[in-house]
Amino acid sequence: MDLHPTATTQESTADGGPPGEMTTCAGARAVITALLRPLKNASRHAEADAHLAVSELISNALRHGGGLTGFTADLDPDATRLRLQVEDTSTEPPHSRPTPDPTTPGGRGWGIIKRLAVTCSVAILPGAGKRITVTIAI
Repeated sequence: MDLHPTATTQESTADGGPPGEMTTCAGARAVITALLRPLKNASRHAEADAHLAVSELISNALRHGGGLTGFTADLDPDATRLRLQVEDTSTEPPHSRPTPDPTTPGGRGWGIIKRLAVTCSVAILPGAGKRITVTIAI
């Protein structure tokens, strides 16, 4: 699938990390902002949803996935959907707590991602790790 435009960790180090490495949620949000701001059809609501989804994806990779190993963000050809891909070192699929305790932090990220995304998939990578791909309507 050929999607345009694309921002990847190989092309962008918006978070100040070394070339080819995304290290923070803020850096990923900056990439998304750069992709969406020029679009006339992108709503602030869609941008907020994309920022929340990528923040959850990256923080989950850092907390539960053994570390972030890849990040890409790109638009479909008609710029109506944003695709986010996050890779980490774990082959364990993400999961939500059945009923998170309202007094305890955590356990809500995967559920939030699934509610915000139009599509959501998890692929185990050859060798090790996984890639989570979500699309957000613009």
